[in-house]
Amino acid sequence: MKSSVHHFALIFSCVTTILLMAFSDPTLAQSNSRIFGSVIESSSGEALIGANIVIDGTTIGVSADLDGNYSLNNLKPGSYTLQFSYIGFTTVTREVVLGSGEELELHVEMSWQGITGEQVMVTAQARGQMSAINQQRSSNRITNVVSSDRIQELPDVNAAESIGRLPGIAIQRSGGEANKIAIRGLSPKFNTVTVNGVRMPSVDTQERSIDLSLVASNMLDGIEVTKALTADQDADAIGGTVDLRLRTAPEDLLVDVQASGGYTRLQDSYSNYKFSGSTGWRMFDNKLGVIVGFNADQFDRSADQFSGGYELIPDPQNGNALTPNVNSLNLRENALTRSRKGGNFLIDYRIPRGEIVWNTFYNFLRNETDRRENNLQIGSLRHRYSLNKTLGDAAIFTSSLNIEKEFDRASFDIGGAYTSSFNEHPEDYYWNFMEESAIDGADREAIKFNAPELVPPFFKNNLANTYFDGMSINSSETDEYETSLYGNVRVPFRAGIHIDGYLKAGGKFRRFNRTHDREQTGLNIYYGGGQDARNIMAEELPELGLETGMNRIPLEFFQDDYNRSNFLNGDFPLGYTLDSDKLLPVIDVLRDYFYYNGQNSLGNDYEGYEEYGAAYAMSEINIGRFITLIPGLRFEKEYTDYTAKFVIGTEDRPVDAGGGIPNTVAYRDTTSSRSAEFLLPMVHLQIKPTEWLNLRLAYTETLSRPSFRQYAPITFVSRFGDWMNAPNTNLQTSRSVNYDASLSIFRNKLGFFTVSGFYKEIHDLIWFVTFPLLEGQTILPEINIPNLTGVPRVNTHLNNSYLATVKGVEFDWQTNFWYLPSFLKGLVLNVNYTMLESETEYPQFRREQVPISPRPPRPPFFNDVIVDTSRIGRMPDQPNSILNVTLGYDYKGFSIRGSYLFQSDILRGLATNPENDRFTEDYVRFDVSIRQRLQGNLQLFANLNNLNNRADRNYQSSIGNYPTFIEYYGFTMDLGVRYKF
Repeated sequence: MKSSVHHFALIFSCVTTILLMAFSDPTLAQSNSRIFGSVIESSSGEALIGANIVIDGTTIGVSADLDGNYSLNNLKPGSYTLQFSYIGFTTVTREVVLGSGEELELHVEMSWQGITGEQVMVTAQARGQMSAINQQRSSNRITNVVSSDRIQELPDVNAAESIGRLPGIAIQRSGGEANKIAIRGLSPKFNTVTVNGVRMPSVDTQERSIDLSLVASNMLDGIEVTKALTADQDADAIGGTVDLRLRTAPEDLLVDVQASGGYTRLQDSYSNYKFSGSTGWRMFDNKLGVIVGFNADQFDRSADQFSGGYELIPDPQNGNALTPNVNSLNLRENALTRSRKGGNFLIDYRIPRGEIVWNTFYNFLRNETDRRENNLQIGSLRHRYSLNKTLGDAAIFTSSLNIEKEFDRASFDIGGAYTSSFNEHPEDYYWNFMEESAIDGADREAIKFNAPELVPPFFKNNLANTYFDGMSINSSETDEYETSLYGNVRVPFRAGIHIDGYLKAGGKFRRFNRTHDREQTGLNIYYGGGQDARNIMAEELPELGLETGMNRIPLEFFQDDYNRSNFLNGDFPLGYTLDSDKLLPVIDVLRDYFYYNGQNSLGNDYEGYEEYGAAYAMSEINIGRFITLIPGLRFEKEYTDYTAKFVIGTEDRPVDAGGGIPNTVAYRDTTSSRSAEFLLPMVHLQIKPTEWLNLRLAYTETLSRPSFRQYAPITFVSRFGDWMNAPNTNLQTSRSVNYDASLSIFRNKLGFFTVSGFYKEIHDLIWFVTFPLLEGQTILPEINIPNLTGVPRVNTHLNNSYLATVKGVEFDWQTNFWYLPSFLKGLVLNVNYTMLESETEYPQFRREQVPISPRPPRPPFFNDVIVDTSRIGRMPDQPNSILNVTLGYDYKGFSIRGSYLFQSDILRGLATNPENDRFTEDYVRFDVSIRQRLQGNLQLFANLNNLNNRADRNYQSSIGNYPTFIEYYGFTMDLGVRYKF
């Protein structure tokens, strides 16, 4: 605690000294004049975000904000020459004379340079490209930007799809739709997401990653991905941070509505639809702005999934070489309907030299799934059919208030925010049927070494011999609530005409509470036990045709005639399917006879809270017009406290008649707390020897905190005692040292070209390990392991003592061909390519027998020992190569954009040896978006996604060409109309 107080005192004493010096600076006391205004495009009136405004002959300058506004403060009286520049537009010069204490309002319109001597209007996609370039160029961080124009003109389905077009971004998909991103080869949990600077809460039940499919793109006014942080940003983002900016009210009335319908080829479904809209306006002499947005959509996101299990056994026909042999197949149809509803409300009020902004953002996501499984278990000679009917709701809510105010010698901003999220499954239903002796021994031998698609015909598929095995109900809810307060102060300084800048300091406090609750009840009715349940089914549900006294219930009483010829591309059968309309009444009549599963219920619950405090001091120092130095220091303190169940046994008992849950497991509440402090230096250097060349260098230190379930004290033993999960309540926050370099070049015909390199050293990387549990041998003393015998294996997490490194190079080229003749000048090109490489030494443990020395006269002759070993591998979720190519074309009212994505293989699972590592295959995808403007403000548009019908495929090195996982989600198409003015 003394260390924490010392660090806070050190930073704030420095800040106080700086502020006192700044306020007492006699130069600033005499510099109380100001020039302010806006920069817009002459033909469209659109704000030119990031436009550069510089006083000629000095280092004094600013960039236009998200509304195109600028303000040059603390100027001395005198004559000035102002230069307004924006990539792709003709530079504008204005001569002004400024009196003492005067506030001069100056608005500037800029025109696209086009071809010298010609007046040419910039096209929609070119405008979006240049806006992104200018925002990226004017930022004092290493960033990539998706501009407002690019989002609004040809919008993607959600924010993740838009971000996925940027360099260094790898997309993760659910049902073919992007939902999470990995930045620079680092998993989604290593990144943070904000909405207008406010942290977006997680709806994930396992980790801190953010589901971006919750955010509809029509709500956004831009996206900025920061890859090298400054000291005024939250530090827990080793990969980077994504800021989603909400639309603000323009000066003229805005009405923007669209409606579309769609088609999904996989399920041959035409049920997709989307409605969205925004309206905004300013009033009271443009002081008050209000904008309201909404969205509602529904999409079929179904997927067919194949999972294959294999063993390596000697093949006599191949010299007894170890050869893959199929021992199980799981064929799944995920019939998923995903719907979203949401809206945002933003009010801003312009006060003298300041602004008050209140925004509220809400989005609700529902997933309704019928999962049908055809499970062929060759090893146990069993064939299972199951149906899982789930309804999952998730929602996020953010509300924030921010006040910004400029004074003659300083500017302040203070604010607070409240966010919440929930992920709820009220009741998920599961039914299972099983056929025993589903394959003969002779057929099992005949199957050996066959390809997976040749295995299903060997199974009997005896409908009359496939019986009702059991059913269960699963319920879960995860809730998170966060409150945050922050404040920042910024003080400009000037030393002569060649050095100026600002000093900035601030602090932030966050606290959030999180709870997770799960309940599972179920009933087995296959044979022997469960006779009462079978009789009740026969008596209470006569429409099923069952008879009292049946010792087994065949599947044929619940069979559905549903089938699909294109299931898994026609390579595998869907098999018998179950009718949920007949099975749901079974749940209703037998619910009171279900057994409560203590381990899967109480053994997964946790609750707790986390607190984070931060303080920082930084500066931006402009040395001449060519060098900018941004040093900073950030202090962060964290404290977490979680309570969970310590489960050391289980005994299932019936739920009592009153609906209460008995004490069915031996457990006790346990609490664990963690705390840590970090002092993080960050330094950026920007060198601009010319207007067309920009070199950025950065040294930063960032963090990644453990996921909730990795350190919450959730300890339990499996019901059969063959494994246990044990938390590591002493897990430390991972820390990364990052080196970044970025070189940007802009030339009139070349366009904007950037090459960026980075290198990261990650200390204390959190890693999953499993190890044998032997009596008297304590490998990891920090793990909370109960005093048990007979449990052979423990699963846990630890901080890797070996260093993990991630490095890469990103190439980004953005250009438009305005100089080509005639209609060809409407071409717009974006290409980026990323090469990534990572390496770390992962700890592993194995069980070995060591001879007893001297050898005893009788057995045992060996002792079992745990050997601490390791192996080298790359980071999970990291592709080695990512290529994005987007070619757009605008001609009058017509726009088209074609996108190509290549993503190389990704590590999905690290085994004890490289031969058993699991990877995804290389991924290639083509998408096309089309828009046609009609008369007035009406537009028609079409989005064609996954034109090449690409499937996701996983493989294991030792298995060869046989896939371990395949997911088909098919081609989708959306057609719609949009009205905007």
